[in-house]
Amino acid sequence: MTNSHPYAVARHVNPRKRVTDGLHAHAARRILRLRSDSAHTPMAAPPLRTESVSIASGLSGYLAKPTGVPGIGVAVMMEAFGLNAFVKGVCERFARAGYMALAPDIYHGDTYPYTDREGAIARVGEVDDDVAMREVGASLDMLTAQGARDGRLAIIGFCMGGRLAFLANAVHGNRLAASVSFYGGGIAPAVPRGKRKPLVDRVGELSAPQLLIYGARDASIASDEHARLAKALSDANKRYTLAVLPDAPHAFATFDRESYHAPAAEAAWRIAFAFFVDTFMQGSAAAYA
Repeated sequence: MTNSHPYAVARHVNPRKRVTDGLHAHAARRILRLRSDSAHTPMAAPPLRTESVSIASGLSGYLAKPTGVPGIGVAVMMEAFGLNAFVKGVCERFARAGYMALAPDIYHGDTYPYTDREGAIARVGEVDDDVAMREVGASLDMLTAQGARDGRLAIIGFCMGGRLAFLANAVHGNRLAASVSFYGGGIAPAVPRGKRKPLVDRVGELSAPQLLIYGARDASIASDEHARLAKALSDANKRYTLAVLPDAPHAFATFDRESYHAPAAEAAWRIAFAFFVDTFMQGSAAAYA
């Protein structure tokens, strides 16, 4: 399929949402114009509060939020290397945008340098999906206790965390307004790798709109996986957006890795924030009129 845009998007929308989606899309375009205009005008970053917190017994995390009481909470699921500077930076990015973000440490203190890929991959294999989903649930509880309103919760994840964000949509979808997966590996592989179970059979359980972002040059996730997942979601009549960024390798959004690809990362974040505007309508459409 030929597409002149900087990224290719496949989207399936429930017909009952067409009218409201038109308003949502208008709001998304408006906020993107505002973001583009503001990029040329230096502005002081709003003050943030960041802290390490106890989420539940045996589970800690990193919390970032703006001043005041934000009404939207986002759970941030980490990559294979643990709760590191990149994951904390994602939380702070959301806080600067007015959201509250919490990253649960599902490795319980273990972190790995990017040079220790073998150690990180071995640790991924030790993550139990059921335990991880309980920890996601505890994280959503904490976001609510911190001020996030009912129906104003979301989840985002990267690599391993992208798969867990997708799984959370099946397990906790009734609590979520949106789920975002950046290059989530192991969701719909042709052949399962390691101990992680593919999640295609869970597609029917998804409740929230799902965003899937991939790199076209991802050596870890083949393009046939995109197609397999899109077919499953469409056949299940689910609302989703699938975006593929050209020239982008795996982990293209991780700013402190060699894999970082700035044009793809910037495009992916624009897509992600537009998706959140579309699902949350933060401040309502009138705020962007």
